[in-house]
Amino acid sequence: MFTKRGFLAATVAASALFTAHFASAQDTTQIGFFGPLTGPSAQLGQSLRNGALVALDEINAAGGVLGHQIEMIEYDDRSSPEQAVRSATKLVQVDNVAFIVGSLHSGNILASGPVIEEAQVPLIGAGTSPTWLESGYTYLFRALGNSSLSIKELAKYAKAHELNEIVVFHTNDEYGNAGARAFSMTAEEYGLSLVGDESFTRGDRDFTGQIASIVKASPDAVLIWAIGDDLGPVTKQLRQLGYFGPILGAEGYTTPEAIEIAGSTANGVILASQYLLPDSPEEASNDAIKSFLEDYVALIGRMPDSDNSYRGYDAVKLFAEAAEAAGTFDGATLRDAINNIEGYEGLAGTFNFVGGQGEGIDAVRLFAIEDGNFSEVQ
Repeated sequence: MFTKRGFLAATVAASALFTAHFASAQDTTQIGFFGPLTGPSAQLGQSLRNGALVALDEINAAGGVLGHQIEMIEYDDRSSPEQAVRSATKLVQVDNVAFIVGSLHSGNILASGPVIEEAQVPLIGAGTSPTWLESGYTYLFRALGNSSLSIKELAKYAKAHELNEIVVFHTNDEYGNAGARAFSMTAEEYGLSLVGDESFTRGDRDFTGQIASIVKASPDAVLIWAIGDDLGPVTKQLRQLGYFGPILGAEGYTTPEAIEIAGSTANGVILASQYLLPDSPEEASNDAIKSFLEDYVALIGRMPDSDNSYRGYDAVKLFAEAAEAAGTFDGATLRDAINNIEGYEGLAGTFNFVGGQGEGIDAVRLFAIEDGNFSEVQ
């Protein structure tokens, strides 16, 4: 069953302000959103959604896009590929949206690809698996760097620090499996050896068997490829059950929940990420992120729960940039306009979609975790 969701209950006042922006407009254009708003990944999906809403609030307050106020129609994909397909189908066939943000999960974007392509409605997704932009779709784009960039940086780090024998521990889904495959290929390129490949189902909380195999393999490092709500329990149990060596990880370690659960067991984790989520706007790494966080707090009432909020914000801002350049909300023309974006400064960095087949960012950074704090690895 589909439900049209508004803001979180705690943001009623912000919702009223947002509604007022487009209530006064004569022309309104709808864009769509689908992502996990309930279930284990709800905190991440809500951050993605809220970041998009902050962008919309800014855009509408400044006059909208092509003289239109922009309204977002939202659906909960519940972290399910099947539900994502239903959400995408309703957005393009019933709601007739001009553009879509979503999903957080790469497998959900991949499953929705045929629906998006047939409808000729551009989608900017927040999942980092390379797979869904390697499948020939021309209406799919990404709002940050893909995980292959992260994998390469982590492999370079491992080689430089003589972490030559590595076990990969990952979720058994599109995101985790794609990360494991990518690392396997990249490890060979850098002369690293994979001495184990262990997986688990998202939401599992007992990893005893897999960790016993990891400890027995005695690797120089373990690469953990999972999203934020799984990383805390995995990391904690890995240490509790006898692995004390280096851990290499994905961007999900920037999620506050991951660090809260892992506690000191996350010390020494080296992760690859596009950006960090500070404790306050004043601690932001640059003025653009500081301004975004100030606007986020003003509208939503608190700091984001995850850096997925950055991805949602960039996605909507890129849509506005492309639509203004195109002079229309026509899907094919809008797609071509996104493909022509070059030198656009977003929260993720400088976007260049020209010739990128949907990819617009080509760099990530490495960070080390110590006592809940992050420091960039040079």
